[in-house]
Amino acid sequence: MKNWKKLLACLLVGLMALTVFTACDASVGAPMSPKRSDAESAKALCKQFDNMTYSKELSDKAYTIASWVAGTEPSCQTSKDKLYRWAHVDNVVKTYLEKKSYATAFENMGMGILGTDTFTPGFDIKPDADDPSDIIFVLPKDGTYPEAMTKAAKGKTKLGVAYVVKDGVSYAVVLFG
Repeated sequence: MKNWKKLLACLLVGLMALTVFTACDASVGAPMSPKRSDAESAKALCKQFDNMTYSKELSDKAYTIASWVAGTEPSCQTSKDKLYRWAHVDNVVKTYLEKKSYATAFENMGMGILGTDTFTPGFDIKPDADDPSDIIFVLPKDGTYPEAMTKAAKGKTKLGVAYVVKDGVSYAVVLFG
């Protein structure tokens, strides 16, 4: 009987030791959340665009947008390397978006105070073909550089970044100024 207890104890210790060595990502299955950029992620992004410097102010604004997106998980979907976030907007917001007054448009959408209209988003904002009163934010997967980001970077010298993390994958909220 003592040998069985010892054998069982050894097996349990062995199983516990194996769990230490398994690669488990606690973020998988976790709710969607915003994440601030760190120095390495910002530096890597700055290298992708000529003459860019990191801006903490723009990163704080990007984090505000990421928090808004993450706070509304039911209206988000992922596909391939993008996160899609639907938002119902009125004509006032649409007018500000057409004028490229992004801070004012986003404030009118309830994102919080973003200050003056001195930034351009490096992600797509497009109308929903199925519902004309909706727009879709299209956030790229971290490490990808879609056309919208490249266009937004032209003529800009600063960038800020934050992330929306869904199912362990980071999607970039990039702002250029």
